[in-house]
Amino acid sequence: MANLCELCFRDALELAYQPESSTRGLTVHVCQHCGLVQSLPRIDRATRAPAAVSGGADWGNVRYGKGFRTQAAIAALKRHANLESALKVLDVGSNRGSFARTFLDLAPNAELTAVEPDERVAAYSAGLERTRLIESRIEDAVLGNEAYDVVHSCHTAEHLGDPLMVFADHWRVLKPGGILLVDVPNIALLDSDDILEEWFIDKHLYHFSARTLMRMVAAAGFETICPPDATDRENLLLVARKSGVAHRAVEGDQREVDEAERLIATYVSTRARNLMALTAAAAEISSYAPRKVAMWGAGRLFDSLVTHGGFQPAGLSLLIDKHLKAHMTTRHGAPLAGPEALRDTSPDVLVVMSRGFSSEIVSEAKTLAPHAEIILYGDLLKRARKAQAA
Repeated sequence: MANLCELCFRDALELAYQPESSTRGLTVHVCQHCGLVQSLPRIDRATRAPAAVSGGADWGNVRYGKGFRTQAAIAALKRHANLESALKVLDVGSNRGSFARTFLDLAPNAELTAVEPDERVAAYSAGLERTRLIESRIEDAVLGNEAYDVVHSCHTAEHLGDPLMVFADHWRVLKPGGILLVDVPNIALLDSDDILEEWFIDKHLYHFSARTLMRMVAAAGFETICPPDATDRENLLLVARKSGVAHRAVEGDQREVDEAERLIATYVSTRARNLMALTAAAAEISSYAPRKVAMWGAGRLFDSLVTHGGFQPAGLSLLIDKHLKAHMTTRHGAPLAGPEALRDTSPDVLVVMSRGFSSEIVSEAKTLAPHAEIILYGDLLKRARKAQAA
């Protein structure tokens, strides 16, 4: 049973990709019947590794990304639930409690159950008003039948060994007509022209498209009432309602199979081209000397620049990352600083190594370092690819 497809239960998984630097030895497979992309073996309870930021599959244990999805979840919930009513909400993978605190502030009569297995972050939800904290994996949590009006699951399902079973249990604990909010990474990101990091990381066992996610929640007995936003290539936020019928994924979906294989092939080609261009990108940054150079973003793009491009961070005047600074003090030997350090450093050049949050970073940077020339990662990569092709 372990190697049957999680969605259609067919013995139809075909090897499609070998991730870079996988510590779990994972390989990526496409179901040739329904198109669900999934990693094998389904190791969902590995020994906890130390906090690490890597451009490869071994990235892990730096957990801050869920907080970025709180406002999207709250906006969706406002459209489908009355926040003034006495809602009972289950927050699956509550992390640092960003959703819990925001929701409770907006819903004065609600009660919330936060489920979080990582004791290092579960404490953020301890002591919140009208909140019950369960320090447990969702598969092991003891929850009553038809106890909740809403289940919120943010960037959790992709980690699970058996997400369909967990979705079915969400159905069990929801009241008739209850609402399920599911948010997972979107495999459509593989089509990005500027992708650099390994997308198939060890902690993610399932890689959903909008189609496969909707089919899986339908198989658990839910009716999608708000499908994922087709313009968001990074996340799939779906809203579904508990219904009385489970629609098993028995029909094949050749279009989904073909699209999954196309995405992976495109990703392999694009990423290889971009990684090769990093040497030219590193050389351009080094050429800014003797001007004072700062860099904002010390995450996976930065790691790839150092690991694949040979960039030497010692030449930077400042390395900024407001989120990673809470988890580590240095990256590749360079000390980490917060954005406020820009005022004292007054760099001549600021390189923004971020894709999804570059506009927010630029806005803040213009206030803190108004005279700095700002260079975006995307533009740097384009020039590097052009130099490589010349």
